[in-house]
Amino acid sequence: MQTNDDISMPHKNAISTEDVTVPLDAPTSWPGANARLLGLGQGLPVNPLDRLRLFSADEFERFILEWAEGYLKQVVSGVDNVQQRGGAGDKGRDIVVWFGHPGTPERHWKLYQAKRYAKPIGPGIAVAEIAKVLYYAHRGDYTLPSEYWFVTRKGVTGELQDMIDEPGKLKAYLIKNWDLQCAKKITSKKTIALDGAFRDYVEKQDFSFVRAKQPLELIAEHGHTRYHALVFGAPLIDRPKPADPPSQVAEKERLYVRRLFDVISEMTDGAVTCESDLPSTAVPRRLYKRSRLSFYSAEGLKELARDNMERVEYFEDLLNEFEDGLYHHYTGAAASGHARLIETIKAAQAQQIPGHVLEPYMAALDREGVCHHLANERDVSWCDDD
Repeated sequence: MQTNDDISMPHKNAISTEDVTVPLDAPTSWPGANARLLGLGQGLPVNPLDRLRLFSADEFERFILEWAEGYLKQVVSGVDNVQQRGGAGDKGRDIVVWFGHPGTPERHWKLYQAKRYAKPIGPGIAVAEIAKVLYYAHRGDYTLPSEYWFVTRKGVTGELQDMIDEPGKLKAYLIKNWDLQCAKKITSKKTIALDGAFRDYVEKQDFSFVRAKQPLELIAEHGHTRYHALVFGAPLIDRPKPADPPSQVAEKERLYVRRLFDVISEMTDGAVTCESDLPSTAVPRRLYKRSRLSFYSAEGLKELARDNMERVEYFEDLLNEFEDGLYHHYTGAAASGHARLIETIKAAQAQQIPGHVLEPYMAALDREGVCHHLANERDVSWCDDD
C-alpha cells in the first residue's frame, strides 16, 4: 500500500498528451460482493467512516468513480457532462463536472479534486493544489471553476477548514507562502513566480470558490448510488407485504403454471391446461393456490432487491444459488412430478445461503416460491415427460 502523504487518485490509463479529456471510467466491481453486504456472520458491521478511512488506493479510486457516476452524474441537478482528467497533463484537475449546455451563458464547471491522502490535508497541501488551477486559468488554458472541492477519505484539518470558512485568510496564506508551498509544485519544468499580472489576478480572486467535502457528506452522497450497499452494507429494510396473486394468471407466471398443470394432470390422470380444468378435489386445488402464493411471495423479494437496493441482480444471484444447490433434487429420479416438486421444495427450505444480502429478508414461503421461479425462469421441470 502506498503511504506518501500526498497520493493522487491512481489512473490506470494515464494520458501523456498535454490536455486531453477522457470519459469517466466505469467503476469496477467490488470483490466478494455478498460477503461485504451487511457483514452477516462476520461480526459487527464496520462504521462507514472507518471503512472509508481504510480504503486502499484502488478501493478509493473505485469509490470515487462510483460517487462521480452514480451521484454527480445522476443526482446533481443541471449536470451536462462529467469528465475524468487524472493523469499527466491534467493541469490540476481530477474530476470536472460541466453545467449548462455549451455556448450558453449559464455554462460553468466545478472541479472535484479527489485524492487519497494518508492524513487530513492541511493548508500547505491545499494551496499547492489551488495554485495550479490559478496558474492555468490565468494563462488561459481554462476558466476558473465556479467551485473547487477537495474530496478526500480523511477530510481536512481544522486549520484548513477555518481558512475555507474565511476565504480571505486562505488567499492571504497562499500569497504569503507562495515561494515555499506553491512555486515549484505547479509544473516540474520551471518555478512559477507570483508577480506582475499573475499576482494581480490572484489578489482579485474571491477564494470562496474553494470548498471541502467532508467524509460524512461524501458517504451520504454515495448513499444515493446503486453501489452503496456493496461498499458499506445496507440497513435492514421493512419489507412490504407481498402482493396477492391476481385473479387471472399473469403473463410473467405462465411457464411455471404450465409446469404446475403438468404435475396436477399427472396426479389426477386428467388433462389440466387452465384453471377451469382443475378437479374439484382439495389436494390439487390447494397445491395450485399455494404455489401461486409462494411465487408472488418470492416476487416480492425480487421487487425488494430492485426497488430498495436498486440491484435486481441480487435476486438473480439468489436463483443461481438455489439452482445449483437443488440440482440433484429437481433432476433426480422420482415416483412422480408431484413427488419431485415436493422433494425440491423441502430441500429449498433447508438450503443454507450464508452471507447473501437477501437471506435476512427471506421467509419460508419465499423459498418455496423460488422453486417456482426456477421453473419459470430457468426452465426447471417436474415431470419426466416435460
